Amino acid sequence: MISLDHISKFYGRQDLLKEVSCAINPGDKIALVGVNGTGKTTLLKIILGRLEPDQGQVHLKKGLRIGYLPQEIIQLRGKSVIELVMELDADLLKAQTEYKEVSRHLNQAEDPQEQMALAARQSRLLEELERLGGYDLEARAKQILAGLGFLEDQFSAPIETMSGGWIMRAALARMLLMKPDLLLLDEPTNHLDLDSLLWLENFLRHTSSALLLISHDRIFLDRVVQRIFELEKGLLTVYQGNYSRYREEKEKRLHFTEAAYYTQMEKIRQMEDFIARNRSRKDRARQVQSRIKVLEQMERLESPQEEKKISFQFNEPVRSGK
Repeated sequence: MISLDHISKFYGRQDLLKEVSCAINPGDKIALVGVNGTGKTTLLKIILGRLEPDQGQVHLKKGLRIGYLPQEIIQLRGKSVIELVMELDADLLKAQTEYKEVSRHLNQAEDPQEQMALAARQSRLLEELERLGGYDLEARAKQILAGLGFLEDQFSAPIETMSGGWIMRAALARMLLMKPDLLLLDEPTNHLDLDSLLWLENFLRHTSSALLLISHDRIFLDRVVQRIFELEKGLLTVYQGNYSRYREEKEKRLHFTEAAYYTQMEKIRQMEDFIARNRSRKDRARQVQSRIKVLEQMERLESPQEEKKISFQFNEPVRSGK
């Protein structure tokens, strides 16, 4: 569906993304993880075509429909909540308009051949509307809004009267209603209460849309995703399984990396010690030169650095006055 081929993005002297390659397939449920500032949102915007990579290529399946929910608050005006949610992408609007037009011509047509051609076109448009999720649009829109915590009397409320958090919920509802081929969600749980969060978990587990998700909610990730894309120091590593499985596998990989690093450091120390002790000996000149050459050609492993952790506590305060 989507493949990234050696994508790199630079900001000044910083290599934000370094030759990132991966693929997203139909039905994938993927979390994009990494500490703040590692380029997660940048990668989403490159997939969307809103940012150009400095190197590499993005390959998208022809006709791919993508729904994107950004992390920042969206400013929306001039529509009711339900109108906003039902205002979907151009493909669906085009299919709806053409279906109405074909149906009108079919009711007026008298020539049998023209009737057959119009009926066949109407049937194809019905299939397209069903694929795009436009067949039972209003009923699904209300169901999704209710799942995200909206009350029925809020459906017709002007969107500008809503708080930023509720506007983000409405924008999320529109993304879910679209039924796109791929959902890109950047921190979708930030504005949800527990009931809405549980509803969203269930919806995302069962949607046919592929999903690429950024979230710091580890429990949410455990319940929703099946693969992890980790961005660290500009590099992307793919892990199979949910977030807990990813942490286990990363811990194992860190231990192996540490072992390889310290083994190499000891080997380098021994060779440097041999060179220092025997540099002036003519009978060891060939061995000294051999070790110098090995050291020069050796690919040095980087020191593995685990994420820094902090620990703090709040002391029990003295009871305040009334």
